[in-house]
Amino acid sequence: MWIDGVFMGQMFLLRYGRSIGERNYAYDEAIRQIVAYAQRGEQGNSGLYVHGIYEPGHGDRECKWADPQTGKSSEVWGEGLGWYALILVEALETIPTKNKGYNQLKDIYLRLAAALKKHQDPKTGGWYQVVDRGDKEDNWIETSGSAMFTYAIQQGINLGILAKKEYEQVVADGYTSITNHAKVNNRGLVDIYEACDGVGVQENYAKYINYKTSLNAKEAFVGFVWATEIVERTTLSTSAR
Repeated sequence: MWIDGVFMGQMFLLRYGRSIGERNYAYDEAIRQIVAYAQRGEQGNSGLYVHGIYEPGHGDRECKWADPQTGKSSEVWGEGLGWYALILVEALETIPTKNKGYNQLKDIYLRLAAALKKHQDPKTGGWYQVVDRGDKEDNWIETSGSAMFTYAIQQGINLGILAKKEYEQVVADGYTSITNHAKVNNRGLVDIYEACDGVGVQENYAKYINYKTSLNAKEAFVGFVWATEIVERTTLSTSAR
């Protein structure tokens, strides 16, 4: 399993269940997949999750990135964890609180939010390419994960799961970071900097932080739009009246 794949599959299931039907199946399966990753992919007892998990039993196929004992990849990649944060709040918004798996999702989310607050860079307000390695001089602030975390934490406040007093500054600082990585170009359009496009599971820390960045990486644009809209929502609705 790749952590970003949890988002891709479960976003479809949640919206299918909500809009088309088979809600019980769709919601239960989404919970099963989200929880399965949490149970297998946590980095220690940190509330953070690694990029990939490999399960043995596939013949001679081996993943160089997988620890031979745990099957886990080595690092907590910011953008991948960002996708996981997004699917958590989407599930918490969509699935009824009376569902038997709802509290499991809520607990995973609360621990993740606390861990993100702990690892937010105090100088920039953003989060690092490798989230829990902020002490490394060669690590760098990454825009797509920072944007997704900003959205996910603000949505947690909106849903009444996170205390506004405790987390509103986390959102404000995250917003500052991502908007500082956006610039209007000479065509009057917004360019997004400091993000990567299409990162597979890497073997080690060095490969993550040396991965080539891309101007206007599609993942960064998605996160940027989600984050800026939710932070600016009240202002936008007031100005539209």
